[in-house]
Amino acid sequence: MQAIKEYLGDKATPELMAAWQGLYDLIATTFINQEKELYNKLGDNEHDKGFVPFTVIKKDEVASGPTYSLTLAPQEGSKLFDYQPGQYITLRVEKGGVLHHGHYPLIEPCNGATYTVAFKHGNDYDQNAIVSEEIIHNRAVGSTILVSPPAGSFGLVNDAKHHLFISGGIGITSFMAMVQELKKQGKADSITLVECVRTEGHAAFAAILHKILSPGQYLILTQEEPISKAHLQGKLHPDTHVYMAGSEAFLTMAESAIEGFALPKSQIHVRSIEPTLRILKSLDLK
Repeated sequence: MQAIKEYLGDKATPELMAAWQGLYDLIATTFINQEKELYNKLGDNEHDKGFVPFTVIKKDEVASGPTYSLTLAPQEGSKLFDYQPGQYITLRVEKGGVLHHGHYPLIEPCNGATYTVAFKHGNDYDQNAIVSEEIIHNRAVGSTILVSPPAGSFGLVNDAKHHLFISGGIGITSFMAMVQELKKQGKADSITLVECVRTEGHAAFAAILHKILSPGQYLILTQEEPISKAHLQGKLHPDTHVYMAGSEAFLTMAESAIEGFALPKSQIHVRSIEPTLRILKSLDLK
């Protein structure tokens, strides 16, 4: 609610905030009910429901920022679920006697043995910041972290002829499993990826992506050269599906860059790391 109040500024009257609180409660109730339905589908084994213990088996700094990757393996009695590229897991940590949750896209295709995620050192706009900071400073290899089953509907359009991925900062994590999955399917030629970062040193997973994609398929843009329509010339076709992920400020810039290419909304797929502000934007409350 604080983020909504800051976004609305002078428009955040007590009456309007009360209305937003009611809407927020309704959304929360809807998600809780959907979560219960999903858990009911998991069966009667309590170990298959909710958060279960995983062990940190690998933790590496993979880019400036810094950005870290974290690999988790299920402990005895815990279950690892299959997932689709683009889905995320929720990590639960306790800090100061309070439980905190962070949602992290899985950055590798399902291997049946581990989950791998990545995150940056905390940012004010990253709603995972508390969890990320706690893991960076206090969760070493061998530590236990509680993990939810994979969830989310953001993913590949399987019958798309061409995929254009546009990421800002840590938004690249939403696309790593997708790109690797397309490579496994022999469809690497259908990929174009534009990664927007502060500096080239901040381009997480660049070494992996350079091995999968040719120079013409993979473009790194820094803050000295923000993404624009000119960068996308020749990369968008009538049958292209565009996937964008990052902060709201970045998504506004990326959406502006694709304007004029006449793509239908059904071919544009967006994941915001600031979902509350994405809801506000969709309601056009400015």
